[in-house]
Amino acid sequence: MSQRHKEARFNFKLRTNMTPQQIMEMFDDYADDYEEEALTKGSRAHEIVGDFLANTYPESDRSSVKVLDVGAGTGFVGMKLKALGFTYVDALDPAQKMLDVAKTKNVYRHLICAFMDKNRVEEIETDFYDCVTATAAFNEGLIPCNAFPQLIRILKPGGRIVFTVPQMHVDNAVEYRGRLIPLIDKMAAGGVWEVTAIPLADGQLSNCLGPGFLYSLKVNVSEKYFEI
Repeated sequence: MSQRHKEARFNFKLRTNMTPQQIMEMFDDYADDYEEEALTKGSRAHEIVGDFLANTYPESDRSSVKVLDVGAGTGFVGMKLKALGFTYVDALDPAQKMLDVAKTKNVYRHLICAFMDKNRVEEIETDFYDCVTATAAFNEGLIPCNAFPQLIRILKPGGRIVFTVPQMHVDNAVEYRGRLIPLIDKMAAGGVWEVTAIPLADGQLSNCLGPGFLYSLKVNVSEKYFEI
């Protein structure tokens, strides 16, 4: 593992000029100790997203809700959702070694090794999922703004994109600064989705990420492409 890759785990600015291949390599090299470091930092985004889904979908419906966990990593979200009664959960992550760890948890039906970006993931049908989750994936070098058309494509109308994002990434990440929130608002104004934004206090996402938000975007349209 190159030193640059290792430093970019925690210095998000270093990811700005990294290629997708380097991002993938960074997380592959991170797979064996990812969980220990995440828990040491008090990562709780998976708890927040899981609890939101539990409040959104009645217990009697959860086993039939089709969920795609984007940026699934080693399976924190999958484990949380399984404990809550969600049994149809798939994982998507660009790092195969992270997925290899996630597979051992036996919480995902399918594991897809791919980035979620502007490109179509052929393994995923249009209008297939009821919900897409992302906990640590709205981050420099991971889900770009131009991924939203594909997220919409794979969701059934009425489905939800549920994700957390630290305020520090909204303000500082090159991909999101001055772009992510205006894009969300623009698409809401155009009727693409309905927005629920829940402020998260300092410490709710983790011990070191500061305040942030949980977003739930209830998508009103089927496959639709637009300028973003």
